[in-house]
Amino acid sequence: MRRAYSTLVSVGLAPLLIMGACLVLAISPSLVPAELSGLVRYGPFLLAGLGGAIAWWFNRGRAVFVMLLLLVCYWLLVGNGGGFSPDGMAFLRIATLYVIPANLLILGFTAERGVLNPRGIARMLVLGLQIFVMLMLAGQPDVGLALYRILDTRFINDGGFLSVMPHPAMILSVVAVILLLIRHKPLETSFAAAIIAITVATVMGPGAIQYGYLAATAVVLAGLAQEAWRMAFVDDLTGLAGRRALGHAMAELGSQYAIAMLDVDHFKKFNDTYGHDVGDIVLKKVARELARVGGGGKAFRYGGEEFTVVFAGRTAEKVHEPLEALRKRIAENKITVPEKNKTVSVTISVGLSEIDEDVKDPWTVLKRADKKLYEAKQAGRNRVSV
Repeated sequence: MRRAYSTLVSVGLAPLLIMGACLVLAISPSLVPAELSGLVRYGPFLLAGLGGAIAWWFNRGRAVFVMLLLLVCYWLLVGNGGGFSPDGMAFLRIATLYVIPANLLILGFTAERGVLNPRGIARMLVLGLQIFVMLMLAGQPDVGLALYRILDTRFINDGGFLSVMPHPAMILSVVAVILLLIRHKPLETSFAAAIIAITVATVMGPGAIQYGYLAATAVVLAGLAQEAWRMAFVDDLTGLAGRRALGHAMAELGSQYAIAMLDVDHFKKFNDTYGHDVGDIVLKKVARELARVGGGGKAFRYGGEEFTVVFAGRTAEKVHEPLEALRKRIAENKITVPEKNKTVSVTISVGLSEIDEDVKDPWTVLKRADKKLYEAKQAGRNRVSV
């Protein structure tokens, strides 16, 4: 529960703050000084360009694609429409309400493939093809008008806000937002927030469009920043904080703390017997238990099958019981081996140490905990050595 709450706050707080600020500006445009009105109008271009460059640097092809998509769609909305009839421009503008949620939904459920590789380039070509087809159809007035009428479908004409936006586009946006939020990952959440921002701006009217795209590009940029942080500090396999995050946590420890080192017993033999895929399942299972270790502990993946738990402000005596409970839970839970039609037990060994008058450096305390871990293994494994 605590982990789900922290995930919700860290992933959802930034988009909420950004969209809230843009909504306030859209409702009260007078809050923006006249000198900054141009910055608001061209802000989506600047943020999309900045976000695309950062995404390129981190080799996040999906974010590059989204920024290009938002940039082009915003240009279609604020451009002067040179070369297109009013019907053609109307088609282009309504088509963006379908193109954006459809593409962001697809990208939210596809794997990251980078930028300058065959799959990344293929995505860019797909985007280019979509825009080319839209522009080609808009260039033919009769076709543009016919497509506009098809896309501008209303199931209920109540004259209220539900009639401002085409109902199929609204349904597509709602479905896309729900499915993306279920993923509860930074970049996917930012995609959902971008769809919400553009949808709300569309409902509010043409005067709010620039604020909607300003919020959309800003939340994707924020999601990209959170994704970069996750890459640096979170272990992909287990979802626990990684070695770099451990270094930051160690630097912030005060005058009282305890550190536990633990690993999975006979893990190499387990890998050799059942394969690395099953070994990954074991590590994920142990990590899930570690995430709720109790006693105020924070778990980190140290490397391989080794994990570290830092108990800030705790003594070894106080955290011994939560570690024993953790050891028993892991030993009692069976793991099903795929394709073997059998279950196996997994145990862990734990070494625990704390700061004292002789040793005050956290890394030295960690090394002492690692020695205690070795003693636990020598004594028969599946135990906590203090």
